[in-house]
Amino acid sequence: MSLALLIKDEMNGFYRSKAMLALFIGMPLVAMLLYFLTPDLEGMPLGAFTALMISSMAGLLASTTLSVSLINERSNGVYDLFLVRPVRRSHILLAKYVAVVACVMIAAALALLLANGYDWFNQGAVELTALGEPMLVTITMACVSCAVAVLVGSLLKSVLAGVILTIYGGNQVSAVIVLTSLQNIMSIEAATIIGLTISAIVLCVAVVVFNRKLNS
Repeated sequence: MSLALLIKDEMNGFYRSKAMLALFIGMPLVAMLLYFLTPDLEGMPLGAFTALMISSMAGLLASTTLSVSLINERSNGVYDLFLVRPVRRSHILLAKYVAVVACVMIAAALALLLANGYDWFNQGAVELTALGEPMLVTITMACVSCAVAVLVGSLLKSVLAGVILTIYGGNQVSAVIVLTSLQNIMSIEAATIIGLTISAIVLCVAVVVFNRKLNS
């Protein structure tokens, strides 16, 4: 089975899950609800407020779902079936990773478009270039936190421990990388490159660990 087919299969599963439903529908609704219930925003547009929300919430929710999915499937012996099939073990992890990150990016783009559409309707012209930086922040945090989630899911068998490490490991590491750009230590583009590099390294380690776990 090719990597493309695995990714397609994983995306079909993830976008139907409750976590992805929360991303696609719940995230824009929560952002709007908090925006209208928060009195002291000093005229902050809904688009800017939504950008702040999705940069942390989207990656956290997706990475937690990913680590729990891997741990449950390993515990239930799902991957034992792949040992007798022509499927590369690295493709199993990559398919899950790519599917989740892609769903996060789509959900973030939809939320930002809806929020900026509201701002355009109420305030007039909205610069579409304002979508670029929030998307880069979201992509960076999602890539790093989901890569850590894959590693955690390959290492542990406890769902509780996996969730805790994903939240306080992946999310914190991704937040530190993004904060360097927000504090003008480096550009958001440089932070994104560093984040993607770290994600690739963590994924390589996860593949090695995953192979050893299946062989043991």
